[in-house]
Amino acid sequence: MIDSQSIHLKALDSADLQRLQTILNVICREADMPLRSPDMQEVAALLIRLYRHGLTDEDKLLSVGRLASAKKGLSRTAAITAGRRSKRRSVISI
Repeated sequence: MIDSQSIHLKALDSADLQRLQTILNVICREADMPLRSPDMQEVAALLIRLYRHGLTDEDKLLSVGRLASAKKGLSRTAAITAGRRSKRRSVISI
């Protein structure tokens, strides 16, 4: 059964997918991340959701995609940094 919210979602055609692909390619290039990386796949899913809900302005989608990509990058950097800190502590405490 289709829920009432999904009835209003926009179906995507090949032109829509091409527009989203172009936006995602720009974000991947700027972030220096491969398209198939888990982070970029999450950004792609976000862009598709937004597009299906009516956000079709390419500049706005690009801005949101960049922000999502940057947030992913910051999370990854924070995790790496936290891992380094915990290794330092263990070395110091020994």
